Amino acid sequence: MLPAGFHFQRYIDGPGLYLGDRAVAAACLANYDPDSPWRLCLNPTGLPRYVFTRTEAGATRYMEAWAVKWEAAIREAVERGRNGREPSAVTGGGEHVDTTHPRRGSRRKMRLPP
Repeated sequence: MLPAGFHFQRYIDGPGLYLGDRAVAAACLANYDPDSPWRLCLNPTGLPRYVFTRTEAGATRYMEAWAVKWEAAIREAVERGRNGREPSAVTGGGEHVDTTHPRRGSRRKMRLPP
């Protein structure tokens, strides 16, 4: 039994678990080979975690059990995301990370004097 506010809905190629209007987990075939496993993406915070199951029904059961077990943490992560306080994908924390790097100057500007 899913906690209040959670529901399943189709998400691209398989079932998706939603909290309100936000997808917090989704499942799809890992590839298009016959008897391919199902890949679950558990993603309430922007940092995905992947789990594999043999069937779509197994993926749905896993997402349901995950939502029951981690309900409070999932709700908190979704609320942080709505308030613009979502953790950085690089650090996993809320601190700012400068991902820019100084670029080398153009070689054309480095001409040797005649």
